[in-house]
Amino acid sequence: MNREMQKKRKKKIILIASIVLITCIGLISLISFNKKETNLISGDVTSAILPIVSDQEVINKRLEAITKDSKYTFESPYVELNPYKISPLSAIVIFNTDEEKEVDVYINDIYFTKMEASKKHIIPIYGLFEDYNNIIKLVMDDSELEYLITTEKSNIDYPLEILEKSEYIKNDDLYFTVASYATWLTGWDIDGKLRFYLTEDYRMDVEWLDNGHFLIGTTQGQSREQFVGFFEMDYLGKIYNYYVLEHGYSFEFQILKNGNYMLAGGNEPIYMTDQYIYELNPKDGEVVSEINLSDIIRTIDSNFPEKYLGASAIRNGFYLEEQTRELVVSFREINTILSFDYDNKTLNWIFTNPNHELFAGEVWDQYKVISDTGRYPLGQHTPSITNDGYLAFYNNGYDRYAMSNGIASDNVADYKDAYTSVEIYDIKDNKATLKWSYDYNKSVLAIKYGLFRVCANNHKLINNGYILKDEYREIPGSSISQTESGPDNIYAMILELDENDNVVFKAISEEGKYRVFKHSLYNDITPNIEISKLNIIETIKEEALEKVDIEEYDLDNTFEFINRFEYTKNTFTTDYNVEESDLVEFLFISKDNSYKFTYKNKDNININRVFNLNLPKGTYQFYIKINDNIYSTNKAYKY
Repeated sequence: MNREMQKKRKKKIILIASIVLITCIGLISLISFNKKETNLISGDVTSAILPIVSDQEVINKRLEAITKDSKYTFESPYVELNPYKISPLSAIVIFNTDEEKEVDVYINDIYFTKMEASKKHIIPIYGLFEDYNNIIKLVMDDSELEYLITTEKSNIDYPLEILEKSEYIKNDDLYFTVASYATWLTGWDIDGKLRFYLTEDYRMDVEWLDNGHFLIGTTQGQSREQFVGFFEMDYLGKIYNYYVLEHGYSFEFQILKNGNYMLAGGNEPIYMTDQYIYELNPKDGEVVSEINLSDIIRTIDSNFPEKYLGASAIRNGFYLEEQTRELVVSFREINTILSFDYDNKTLNWIFTNPNHELFAGEVWDQYKVISDTGRYPLGQHTPSITNDGYLAFYNNGYDRYAMSNGIASDNVADYKDAYTSVEIYDIKDNKATLKWSYDYNKSVLAIKYGLFRVCANNHKLINNGYILKDEYREIPGSSISQTESGPDNIYAMILELDENDNVVFKAISEEGKYRVFKHSLYNDITPNIEISKLNIIETIKEEALEKVDIEEYDLDNTFEFINRFEYTKNTFTTDYNVEESDLVEFLFISKDNSYKFTYKNKDNININRVFNLNLPKGTYQFYIKINDNIYSTNKAYKY
């Protein structure tokens, strides 16, 4: 071998050795980097979006793939019980046909609906019986398909017991109840059989859209009955629109004739200081119009207590008469119904005891309505305006304001003459003339909750949501306020009266019911499910974030955050006792960029707040910095 060849061979060996060395160094660096990244993101990883929404995004993708699979035919469909995991008495059937076909749906031998013609069939099955082999029959042209869907027992603690029912009421309507203690949203048939329920806590008002979907509050970041927003969903539990709103939502919806939604909320979500009623465009969440009730009251009486202009007023119901533009609103905590001119933003009248101390000033005299019976709203619910232009409402019948402020007794025995009723008044020229009432022989006292609605067929639907049991009313020293903490000493009674005030339906439950509604599961013609549709409509102003260098923080020596907390990109709640003098910051740490968000400034009395954090896409380890201490939550959030 000549010298030149030896040199070439030596160079080749050196080159190979260099490549091997560089590769080894690279592998070591990569392993080290991955180890560092793994250490950086640890513990539970979850979405920063409300979990139920992020979970549905995954389910939608899976079901959408199934709809495109040609192997699922009318003879061999895809069938899944409870596809969205929150509505156990629902199911979905998916198959494809070569031509557009209509399909008739029968459930347990009862015809329910005709599905809209389509080649891609995504059929919702609603109203299954629990703990039962349900027979589903689909009919397409001359072909029929039958199969079983077996459901499990619900184990709901508080069933509906039917005491009376008329043969003349519609069999296909369900009585929907909303309860906040254990059962949440449920639907019951006229025999008291459970036909629908959600396993998640969504509640307050429910309003139905023409497409068969309904609106319901999310309870996200909840403080009492104040929420960040609401869902549009169907009986499958599928969410179509998720609203996160600058004015929030509490207690009440109304769907207007123009398709817009009217909501109760505040100057900010949840922790409001002013009461708002506002009109919302559901397509983009834009506020079309609004009325600040608190400002109108301040304008009339600058000395009116601020306490009763915010959430403490318990503004628990409203109704807009769209033709006259009269807005009636219940302030439950102060025993008052107010009427406003929505467009002109002025007060028409107030219906409350004329001796009420909050309205003692002469400035209120021109607004006071005097009742011809001497009976006035007391802890009332659900004001509305009937087709005749009368005021209708549920009158709980005990002085909520006096009891809450220690002016009146909390002892049940002192309310032996108090009673609950539903009432309709004609209010003209500051006089309230009683047109109709129903009071159960003055034997019922419902201390909270309640609903009264005059239906389109002139039936009257009544929910006595929280009736004190007779035996509890007889116990010496028993307390009204203590009963609000649980269902032990109360029950709910649901009544439907016909146009002649005959009872056509009566049921009771051993749990307090906030609201009761009557509605059917299907329209005459039902569209196929829009699997891929899930919109997030967010109008809360985006918060400023500060980019930080993680080297500035000693993350190797943090404290463990042992307190309970819940976090989403809009809300934070914890049982840690945050003081007014505390500085609270959130640290979002990732391998690329890290950020700081000041949740609460030092010496800021506002301990709770709602925000909108839109971090760059990625996964962030979540730390909480309180004053000089950094706490590790052992949780990471995906944005």
